[in-house]
Amino acid sequence: MKKSMPEPSKISPTAKMVAYWRQFSDVPFAQDVARLVRADEVFEDFLKHTSTSSEHTAWFAPMIEARYKSMVQAIRQKNIKQVLELASGVSLRGLAMTMDPEMIYVETDLPGMSEEKIAVVRQIREQQNIPERSNLFFREVNVLERKQMEEAVEPFFESRPIAVIHEGLFQYLSLEEKKIAATHIHLILKRFGGVWMTPDLNTVEDIEQRWQHSDAMKQLTDSIKTVTGRDFRKSAFQSEAHIQEFFEALGFELQAFPQIAPGLKLTSVEKLNLPQETVSSYAAHLKIWSLTVKSNN
Repeated sequence: MKKSMPEPSKISPTAKMVAYWRQFSDVPFAQDVARLVRADEVFEDFLKHTSTSSEHTAWFAPMIEARYKSMVQAIRQKNIKQVLELASGVSLRGLAMTMDPEMIYVETDLPGMSEEKIAVVRQIREQQNIPERSNLFFREVNVLERKQMEEAVEPFFESRPIAVIHEGLFQYLSLEEKKIAATHIHLILKRFGGVWMTPDLNTVEDIEQRWQHSDAMKQLTDSIKTVTGRDFRKSAFQSEAHIQEFFEALGFELQAFPQIAPGLKLTSVEKLNLPQETVSSYAAHLKIWSLTVKSNN
């Protein structure tokens, strides 16, 4: 039987925790978002489940900044003008990227998070005199529901390729749920053409390396498990070979490339006065995965 995702009330705080770290960067709208969703308060609530402090988690900020910027960079390098973002949280990448009138951007999330995000976008538009965008769409989508996924792509032109992206989604899905979501994405890409790009394909080794790198990471991972009921390690792939085998069996071809490319500036490193060597050692393991439909599928 298909498992359902946790209730939005359990998942949404993690998006706000990410917004807390994003505010230390120059990501568009990051400071406004953090203020409007009270990200500081949510972050402190997560810390209550740990014995660590905010100072020990500061290096998360450049990792979150890199994740956001690397996805924007990947979209631009592909020169794709139709983007479906799954579980978009409150990053507001769609609001930023639809400054380009040729871009069509669909942001999706579960109902509770989607409603709150739309309210945040409305407030920022009013405060900054940003006109409503006819090329920006918001949809309530559970990635495990095929009908909702199909409805989400209605604004797109079938004659143009799309990019399906997400950051911080697949960690919450069991392997069974990953398979369901990947199958839905495969159907969409088969119809439109294009690419699926994400940094979310973690292995058990990836997670354990992060825990060895930082006890704060392990404690926050345990805190997320307490709040959401999702176990990142249990849901991770066993190895990169497992990742390849898993998605190839579903009709995809895969490539991986470094998340932090030369020239990608991380402003939070300087703002938080973080040692560059610490960030570099952790960043060396970060990847963006690019998946396309096999030609014979």
